[in-house]
Amino acid sequence: MDTAISLQVGWIAIHLFGLIVAFLVRVYASTAAEVPLQAAFLVGLASVAVATLAGEQFAWPLWTVSGATLAVMIVVAVADFRCQQHEPA
Repeated sequence: MDTAISLQVGWIAIHLFGLIVAFLVRVYASTAAEVPLQAAFLVGLASVAVATLAGEQFAWPLWTVSGATLAVMIVVAVADFRCQQHEPA
């Protein structure tokens, strides 16, 4: 396998891993799986951040995709997407 193809496959895998783990943390919130998933999320977040910085540093034209993935991961980690049920007054 060519090294360029290997790097591209690895780059895609890092981003998919980060996005999947970000959504799994939300799905399994308040369960026993939350702590290991949070650890995996932090690894994925750091990996995507390094991919973003490396892409920007080496002037790779798709580094903005890494930045967008990083932004989506942060929004998923911070925002609360559950339906809010209001108690009647």
